[in-house]
Amino acid sequence: MFYERLEARWRTPLANNVYDGVLFGVAALGSLFSQRNTTITELHLVESARSVLDLHQISEAPSVDLVTGWVLRVIYMRMTASPHSTWIASSTLIHLIEASGLHLEPFDDTVFPQHNLLCDPDIRRRLIGVAQHVNMWTSFDLGLSRVALQSPPLAPLASKSDDYTTELLRLLPISTNLDPVKTEDNRNLEPSLRQVLSGNHTQPPSVLAQCNLVLCILRRFGTVGFNMSPTLAEQVLALLNDALRSARFLAKDCSPWHHVANVPFHIICMLLVLDTRSSLAMLPEALQTLELVASIYDTDAMKQAHSAACLLIFLHQQRRSEDVKIFRDVLQTQGQQGSG
Repeated sequence: MFYERLEARWRTPLANNVYDGVLFGVAALGSLFSQRNTTITELHLVESARSVLDLHQISEAPSVDLVTGWVLRVIYMRMTASPHSTWIASSTLIHLIEASGLHLEPFDDTVFPQHNLLCDPDIRRRLIGVAQHVNMWTSFDLGLSRVALQSPPLAPLASKSDDYTTELLRLLPISTNLDPVKTEDNRNLEPSLRQVLSGNHTQPPSVLAQCNLVLCILRRFGTVGFNMSPTLAEQVLALLNDALRSARFLAKDCSPWHHVANVPFHIICMLLVLDTRSSLAMLPEALQTLELVASIYDTDAMKQAHSAACLLIFLHQQRRSEDVKIFRDVLQTQGQQGSG
């Protein structure tokens, strides 16, 4: 369908409609994943997409094309823009979906037009799921409110070969339950952790999303004083190791998925919190991964993240040195008493 509409657009170069925002959005993402440095062409594509989407004033329910264009815009912003601007755009997107009615399953007993009938059911669910994923995690990162759709949970996506969106969207239900405004029963945290760890995630972006959710659950554990069993801790460390490997692969592959930067930093923090011999042994690899990402994506934020990680490790070492001194003093005192 996309290529058919692209070909039709080339045949009518003077036409202008909202689907141009979709075409510009796809091209901008293609440019982002094709080269490390932003080109003037990519900037023009991004600005053209924004202009098309903003110029189409909403006088009625938003069309599927408008929502699709906004999904692409928000995906691009999640990887390139500031968290606050991405949060605002993703919140707007959720409102557009609600206004369009795409989040509702089609029903017969209505006289009102239903835009969801004009969209393939599987594509409709994918649009909604990706929009919720970006809005949810941007909100969680900033500690701000997410926009919740008043609708039943998404139906399962159709299984397709070489399609890994299903892996990502399977994480949505548990992610939703971790909303800070919810009073989630702490007894559900361990089953949720085990469920996420048992998920089959085969592609690096999906592994990073899985790891990001596990890190969120572990941080929630920290507030209730939960002690992991050795077996569960081993599974967690194995996933963290896979996530570090995935982040390095994506960074070298010019694939700036939005978790490439933040997950390695949060892994370092979690390794220090776990504070076991096995977790601390992973610190060199974790710091090297963060350093690699920071060298490839040479931004002030990445430099600050790398510096902060080094400082946290130094402070942890300092605390350990002070602990060792206490033990040494105890043994020296005991030795002096024994000799006396």
